[in-house]
Amino acid sequence: MKGLVNKALVLIAFLILLTVVVSSTVKYVAEKGITPQTILEDMTLEQKVGQLFILGFWGKEPDYYITKMITERNVGGIILLGYNIDDEDQLKKLTSDLQDMSSTPLFISIDQEGGEVSRIRFEDTYNISQFDIRDENGAFNLAKQRGQQLREFGINMNFSPVLDNVSNEDSFLYTRAFRGDADNIASLAIAMIEGYREGGIIACIKHFPGYSNESLDAHSALDTIEITKEDLGLYIYPFKEALKSTDAVMMGHILFPNIDANSPTSVSKYFVNDLLREELKFEGLIITDDMQMKSIYDMYSIKEAAVRAILVGNDILVYTGDPQEQAEAYSAVLEAVREGVIKEEEIDKKVLKILNLKYSL
Repeated sequence: MKGLVNKALVLIAFLILLTVVVSSTVKYVAEKGITPQTILEDMTLEQKVGQLFILGFWGKEPDYYITKMITERNVGGIILLGYNIDDEDQLKKLTSDLQDMSSTPLFISIDQEGGEVSRIRFEDTYNISQFDIRDENGAFNLAKQRGQQLREFGINMNFSPVLDNVSNEDSFLYTRAFRGDADNIASLAIAMIEGYREGGIIACIKHFPGYSNESLDAHSALDTIEITKEDLGLYIYPFKEALKSTDAVMMGHILFPNIDANSPTSVSKYFVNDLLREELKFEGLIITDDMQMKSIYDMYSIKEAAVRAILVGNDILVYTGDPQEQAEAYSAVLEAVREGVIKEEEIDKKVLKILNLKYSL
């Protein structure tokens, strides 16, 4: 009995000491004035521009190109695809290695929607898609469990849930989307966002403002939707509701010729700034879909698309392909800031928003 009491006393003493150490560390950081704002102030322009990019790479360990982009250009994040992932141990080591080489915490992101789009295939939640979810409780619990699993693997952002309202079985999004009407889609999406947050990761809803029911896959073609501004309020309703809960939204590459005839939504001032930022009052991160998709590729050069995307109001640009093109996009944005085409104070606002979210995790 005496031995048990002694062990208990030792445990209590250890917990008290641990509390003191943690409190002292927090106090020390606070006293030193280390905040996202002070981190931003210490960054060079090259480092700040790097924060505006989430990049993919080929292989199951960091290659020369992604190592260079992280260590020399301070990129803001990484997106993992299926060919980056082997098993649990390899994935944990990969995410740890990526974070270790970065001077600023990385967004390590993934498309883990469940079902058809699942980059991780060795966990038990991967085969449950949004198509299979029927109620808010199920949506919350699935997202929480999936979020906890992703967090354990070192992933802190999931490009999910999908909010496109699709009922056409021929659409590339049919099995990836929620069933039901706009109200049902919105309520299930909000439940998943909250579940992911409870699981410890950032949810990024997609693909604003929504692909059509006849949607063409943006990887190979530009989806065109023939509606007017008068119809837009109803069309974007699920997004409008979910934007109140989410920290991030992904822009789709979609053309609305009756609203902005010249620009796909991801590089449209109307859709990114006027609608999403000003009218809908969204203050979180706006992230593009992959800027190396054919739907964008066919309309703009790598340099032009990158600069336009930042100018219209996006905070982060995603590139998953050719590393030379990734470097070209980074250099284009950097040069545009140096030449005054993009104002550095606008870059500062974006980077501060990015850092605030990173350090809230």
